[in-house]
Amino acid sequence: MKGTDLRFHAFGMFACLFLLVVLATAARAAENVKLSLSEQDGYGRMVFTFPDGVPGYRASINAGILVLDFDKAVNADTDGFVRQMPRYIAMARRDEDKGTIRFALTTDFWLDTKQAENSLYVDLLPPDWTGKPPALPAEVLARINAAREKRRAAEEAELAAKAQGIQEPKEEKPTLDVRVASRAGMTRLVFDWNQPVLYSFVERQGLATITFDRTAKVDLSPLRVDPPPYLSHASAVEHDGRLAVVLTLKPGVSVNDFREDLSIVLDLKPTAGSVPPAAAETDTPAVPEPEAVQETRETPGTQGQHGPKNIVPDAVQTAEAGHDELPGDAKAEAAEPHIATNPLPQGTRPEGKAVVHLVPGRSGTDILVDWPEPVGAAVFERAGRLWIVFDAVLPLDIAEVTPEKLGPFGVPEVQSLENGTALVLPLRDKALIGAVEEGASWRISAGETLTTTGRPVSLSRSWREDGRGSVALDLKGTRKILKMRDKLVGDEIIVATARGPVQSVQTPRNFVEFQALQTAQGVAIVPVADDLNVAAAPDNVIVTRRDGLALSAHGADYEAPAAKGVSVAAVKAPAEMHFAEWREAPGDNFTERRQYYLARLANARTRELGELRFAYGRFLLGYGLAPEALAAFDGALEANRRFHIDPAFRAAKGVAGVLSGRYVEAIADLSANGLDNAPHAAAWRGLARAELGHWEVAREQFGLAGAILDAFDDDLRTRFRAKAAEAALKGGDIIAAETYAAGFPAAPGSAKAKAQILLVRAMMNDAQKGGEDALARYDVAIATNYPPVTARARFGKAKLLLKRGEISKEAFAKELESLRYAWRGDNLELEILTELAKFRLDRGEIGEALKQMRTASTNYPDSEEAHRMNVRMSSIFADYFLGEAVDKMEPVQALAFFDRFKELTPIGSKGDEMIRKLAERLVEVDLLTQAEQLLDYQVANRLHGGVAKAQVAARLAAIYLIDQKPENALAALRATKQNLLPEELATRRLMLEARALADSKQYDNALDLLSERKDALSAKLRADVLWDAGRWPEAGAATEALLGQSWKQDGTLNEETRLLVMRGAIAYSLAGDEEGLSRLRAKFGEAMSKSPDASAFAVVSEPIVEQGVAFREMTSRIASIDTLDRFLSSLKPDEVTALN
Repeated sequence: MKGTDLRFHAFGMFACLFLLVVLATAARAAENVKLSLSEQDGYGRMVFTFPDGVPGYRASINAGILVLDFDKAVNADTDGFVRQMPRYIAMARRDEDKGTIRFALTTDFWLDTKQAENSLYVDLLPPDWTGKPPALPAEVLARINAAREKRRAAEEAELAAKAQGIQEPKEEKPTLDVRVASRAGMTRLVFDWNQPVLYSFVERQGLATITFDRTAKVDLSPLRVDPPPYLSHASAVEHDGRLAVVLTLKPGVSVNDFREDLSIVLDLKPTAGSVPPAAAETDTPAVPEPEAVQETRETPGTQGQHGPKNIVPDAVQTAEAGHDELPGDAKAEAAEPHIATNPLPQGTRPEGKAVVHLVPGRSGTDILVDWPEPVGAAVFERAGRLWIVFDAVLPLDIAEVTPEKLGPFGVPEVQSLENGTALVLPLRDKALIGAVEEGASWRISAGETLTTTGRPVSLSRSWREDGRGSVALDLKGTRKILKMRDKLVGDEIIVATARGPVQSVQTPRNFVEFQALQTAQGVAIVPVADDLNVAAAPDNVIVTRRDGLALSAHGADYEAPAAKGVSVAAVKAPAEMHFAEWREAPGDNFTERRQYYLARLANARTRELGELRFAYGRFLLGYGLAPEALAAFDGALEANRRFHIDPAFRAAKGVAGVLSGRYVEAIADLSANGLDNAPHAAAWRGLARAELGHWEVAREQFGLAGAILDAFDDDLRTRFRAKAAEAALKGGDIIAAETYAAGFPAAPGSAKAKAQILLVRAMMNDAQKGGEDALARYDVAIATNYPPVTARARFGKAKLLLKRGEISKEAFAKELESLRYAWRGDNLELEILTELAKFRLDRGEIGEALKQMRTASTNYPDSEEAHRMNVRMSSIFADYFLGEAVDKMEPVQALAFFDRFKELTPIGSKGDEMIRKLAERLVEVDLLTQAEQLLDYQVANRLHGGVAKAQVAARLAAIYLIDQKPENALAALRATKQNLLPEELATRRLMLEARALADSKQYDNALDLLSERKDALSAKLRADVLWDAGRWPEAGAATEALLGQSWKQDGTLNEETRLLVMRGAIAYSLAGDEEGLSRLRAKFGEAMSKSPDASAFAVVSEPIVEQGVAFREMTSRIASIDTLDRFLSSLKPDEVTALN
């Protein structure tokens, strides 16, 4: 037990240091950002200003969620977004890595982003926005223009200096990093150089050798210790100033190589017909697919005077020479070495302009446009002219385009666009147009054949709930929307650009309001309607109008319902309910009339079923049989789908939904196209909203309904006015409530209506005076014994008594508990649960409060109050769990509390901190398995890549090591392997992986992983691994090297140094190295003789020939000291990254 206590004491020290340093590291890494938030004229604008320039970012809107993902962590007050932009943003939060901000938007918005100076402008545009996106502020544009002029002057001065031979010599030391990514069917190795390099590549006999024309330090140990799929081994050879990397491939694997900017990429894939080992699934993020330009290779027989020489070092050629003793046929088949011929990535690019070339192509003459950097494009033919549109603003240099080179093209014309440039060329003959992106160039061909048409851009129609149509074209990676005038035709063209690979609209499409042209790349739209809006989403181009597009559904005949005779309701008031009229049918009573409809339905032909079921549903609705009417309406819709766009049908179905308590579906039906401004529909929508507790929207709808509230019988009229008055009271508008109450029937015929009127008058008196009169009125309402009214009156009376101080909070809660079981199923129960939850929270009964809040949110998922409660639940749970109260619990109790409400764990850093805090509590009391389960769940399900996932996985691996599960530790580290981690975190993970390998008795792999590291921590771990492996000569030497010059220091040796001295002596003794043992005695004999371990050192440092039983006993005792404890406690604070 003593060893266990020491181990956990050391681990606790390490955990504290770990957390402290990561907090400092995280704070240091976050980028301070200045925010400017405003609601402009018709749009919302967020401006993020960074001190050192805008970092890389990605912005997208999906399902009402705006995601801003920065490459760096940013410090931003998320509460400020909601305060300053309430019409646009409902909620904002940051992810664990602090680099991603997510916004819940109040409705669907278009997104427009601009980058200027050190600021990022994010604009939220309403769905009906037309015209150009908002421009940058005038002062910003002025500064940009001034800076552009300044840069131009500087460039001219630099060119003048170069012309005079004035140059700044630059010499950069070459560096090389190796990245690896795996996916099903392929492993990719990326050699990242910091400067252009030449390379040659040879593949034969299961070996792949890539040789570079210079050398640099490279660490391949991760490839050897944990080889990715299709690779068995990797090693590096330096010779004659060149670096060669030799890869041993698994059987049936071939390699493709290409250059991407300054990087050289090798793709390892199974050859056709071979069955290599399946690529293991991995969480390693894939390296983005570069647009590979395969290096031109020349065999030695074809190399000309300017061809590159073979740069493979002699040492590598000698190493491979052993494979040359092959049969003659095999020698003939051996691959010749091939090399990259272009020393600069993608050739020399133009500066400050784009250059147009006419070059030979497959079908004749091609147009090649070279840009300084990659740009998006749209390419199409219209009216005998070829349009090539680019989304960058630079001059197009057409000086090389001469008449003798034009071929199938006429004289080109350059058009300058806002945010783009267009090249227009007449076509002399009808031709097939093709386009392809080659690095930072675009090649356009016109001929009789095409090599590819690219990915087809598909088109889809969609309709909103209000019936407004739109068209989406799935152009992946849409970049910009550009507008231009076609001077020949005299109209406007709107294009959407994109980068390669090529995507094309392969069939032209005509609509009432626009035409979609056939393209070779991108999208081209010709508007017919003046208010047509074309907008870019991340992977779509959306075409719409303010009032929606006139669309047919998949070519079906979708004329207006009235023209087809679908609806017999009055066109001007489709939402008006004629209950008395619908009850009329042959027969003297309900049963006979119902039988009449059933007989007609039984004998009806298929095409008549829809209208008959609709009529039967209204008949049932007229008699108040709303659930049965809903079933009939569903049958009508199944028989005739055109009812879905019939306002009269949707109104009747919506009313049946309201009367059946299916309020959400009813609101959708009553908001259909043609009903949004109908007063009759507004009345029913207001009733549904009030029943859901959506009081603000209910007030708006009742206001729109106006006098229509009186167009019903006494019972419905009372219900409408009672709910309208209650909605007004909820908004604090007593005058409006009195107005609604004044319209109650003077002599209601039913007890139900009388009870509702009494309740409303009691509530109004409560809101106005809150005195004895209100209590008396509540008592009168209670005495009606109509259950819904009685329950509400009891609730109102109890609240008033508590407000007046006539009952205690405990008595109030007791009354609510009684009411909770007396009445259920509507908004009153939600209010009761809300009040009870507040009472429990005030008393500190967090568990009971959360239980009641969970019941409320589960039973009322469509209520706004339940939604707000659900958000509060997560905050309450998190604050309670991260506060002092849970610290007073036993760890097992804390775990039970967490399991009880774990679904409330908030998304993001707060929830992750909760899980980690609980895990640390469990580790403190040796509940390692439970801690492992918590962190493993967090890694697998809550964290999706990034630094946070790698951090938590490192902590999980450390706990696995403590629990003597090194294989699990390895699995946790390797499942979360990724490139470009912070150096401190990457070092920690490497140390943990090496320790796990050693504990798994994979000593060679552990030593290989540490072979390129020279720091003190790695030296200590290397000595521990050699000791555990029983490699005594090397262990003794490593330990002595670790001790260094400590023998020269004055004073007493510390415990750590004394242990190392004794381990070194034992290692030399077991290795039979008397000379090494003598050295240690000479260096440390005097200091050890004055230490607490004097007798122990005397035993282990005896001459080897004199060692006996005492030596063996002392060796056993020292070997039993767990090196894991020392390893974890020796981690320096600055070598640990934060978990939080």
